[in-house]
Amino acid sequence: MTGRRRALVLAYFFPPLGGAGVQRTLKFVEYLAPLGWDATVVSTRSRVYGARDPSLLAEIPPETRVVRTAALPLARYLGILFYRLRLRRLRAWVVWPDGGLGWTPFALAAALRLARRERPDVLVSTSAPYGAHLVALLVARLTGMPWVADFRDEWSTNPGLRDQPKALNALAGRAERAIAKLAARVVVAADYFDLEGLPASSPRRLEILNGVDEADLTAAGPGSAPNGRFVLAHVGTIYGDQDPTPVLEALARLAGRRAVDGDRLEVRLVGSIWDDRFAPPSGVRVESLGYVPHREAVAEMVRATVLLLWVSSASLAPSGKLFEYLASGRPLLCVTRSDNLAARLVREWDAGVVADPDDGRAIEQAILTLWERWEADGLPDQIEVRAQTLQRYSRRAAAERLAGVLDEACRD
Repeated sequence: MTGRRRALVLAYFFPPLGGAGVQRTLKFVEYLAPLGWDATVVSTRSRVYGARDPSLLAEIPPETRVVRTAALPLARYLGILFYRLRLRRLRAWVVWPDGGLGWTPFALAAALRLARRERPDVLVSTSAPYGAHLVALLVARLTGMPWVADFRDEWSTNPGLRDQPKALNALAGRAERAIAKLAARVVVAADYFDLEGLPASSPRRLEILNGVDEADLTAAGPGSAPNGRFVLAHVGTIYGDQDPTPVLEALARLAGRRAVDGDRLEVRLVGSIWDDRFAPPSGVRVESLGYVPHREAVAEMVRATVLLLWVSSASLAPSGKLFEYLASGRPLLCVTRSDNLAARLVREWDAGVVADPDDGRAIEQAILTLWERWEADGLPDQIEVRAQTLQRYSRRAAAERLAGVLDEACRD
């Protein structure tokens, strides 16, 4: 094949929407362009999703066409009502398969229209929402276009969906088997993802981890150590079991018995809080900034004393912000299970301290270790950790790998 090629990309989460789900697809589109791949992105103009970051629009290449469809999120509002009424099983049925966003039928109509008009070389879908894969499944069947499915999260084995009815889990499994059968390639964001009908050994399954864009660190500006204060920053959304309250409680206990100086301690929560039950314990100064643009979030990382990475013991997900955390050069308080990639990297690179999320005493000891190091030397930037992260986990390199996957899908 010669000349430029075009990919039709199905991605609900795309600028001006913000949040973690946007970054992977945006960076793929941005860095595929210099590799000869232009994109037409089917996204949404719905405002039901609250996190918005218009500054990210500047990163979309000029060759990229973005088609923003309508959505009818009635199911989402019903889902919220059923959640508050504790009708969780009924809620699960109402919001399947796209979280109640109501985007799937509009995305299907737009994708079919664009497939016929533009005749793109390859179709790419990314989840969540999982409805994107179902749209791509239909489009691929109707057009014969080669298809690459990108799983940012698990589906049938997602621990966040473990409480949904068994029939829905079975339905998700059937959908995964259909995806495995028809997709030319399936990309996963982590090696532990378990997909029905597609074993880890399959040559059509490839892993492309999330990463970090050095340009984002440059745009955020240089970091500066807080003046005489120990600032623990948690960057990311708080929801469900992704709730760092056990760390805040450990801090409160340490401050209460004066193991750390509460007057010099500050916690900064940078991101949305989607759990009405979340309430920081007394005895610790906590500042909640809410959702901020991505550039500001990265700036908060480089200005912190220590970065808190919390992943509940139910999940192996290392968190998409792991690589930005490491590239910031700041040490991590990594509260995850020991077999999580985040824990492994922090230990191997001596990039901070690891503690089990279910062990309150271990969390206290990890905090104390970092506090004592801070009092001793101020916790200087970890230059080698930053360099290793940028070398191994760059967004540009991830896009180069995806370009190879797209080439293979077109040749099949």
